[in-house]
Amino acid sequence: MKLIAISLLLLAVMSACVPSQQVINSWVNPDVKAKDRYESIFIIAFAQEINAKIAIENELAKVVESRGRRAVKSSDVFSSAFLADTNNTREQIVQAISKTGCDGVFTVALVDVKTEESYQEGMAYTPVNHTFYDSYNRYAVYYYDYVEESGYTITDKTFYLETNFYDLASNEMLSSIQSDVFNPENTHDWVQRYSRLMIKQLKKDGVIKE
Repeated sequence: MKLIAISLLLLAVMSACVPSQQVINSWVNPDVKAKDRYESIFIIAFAQEINAKIAIENELAKVVESRGRRAVKSSDVFSSAFLADTNNTREQIVQAISKTGCDGVFTVALVDVKTEESYQEGMAYTPVNHTFYDSYNRYAVYYYDYVEESGYTITDKTFYLETNFYDLASNEMLSSIQSDVFNPENTHDWVQRYSRLMIKQLKKDGVIKE
């Protein structure tokens, strides 16, 4: 029983050590100089499901605003039909964003999802052993309870994201970050962690100063 408990504890500790989100790669445009401070950020989350798009943009906007910036969400400016219209040119989209008074554009897109299934073998063990007094007043094992747990399938999902940051004045991409999210629990939690991870990387790359 102790061995099983220790094994489960070690498994939990090892699982906790595996990062749920990480930066895979980042690129910074060497030909464009970033501003000292971007005051207004336009946020675009590209998602097929409109509720997911709105939820992601809402959470990202909260993080931007918590850092003293103004956030404008694409879901409040563009209709779904506008974004889905392939006839809209890049210039039209940039012009529409410029009217919001933003100086930076932050985009996030899901580029891939990988699903991996693994089978967890079942276990059999004897958690309790019952004893009795024998004729010499010593403890002796009487019988064991026997427990058998069935095996089960674990499904893991890894979401791969691409995050781009643009300078609106020059209409140039400043940076591009590729990251992944492993088994996100809910939109609120993973977007908060994702936002902190992106800000840390943008600072590291010198795209944002504070």
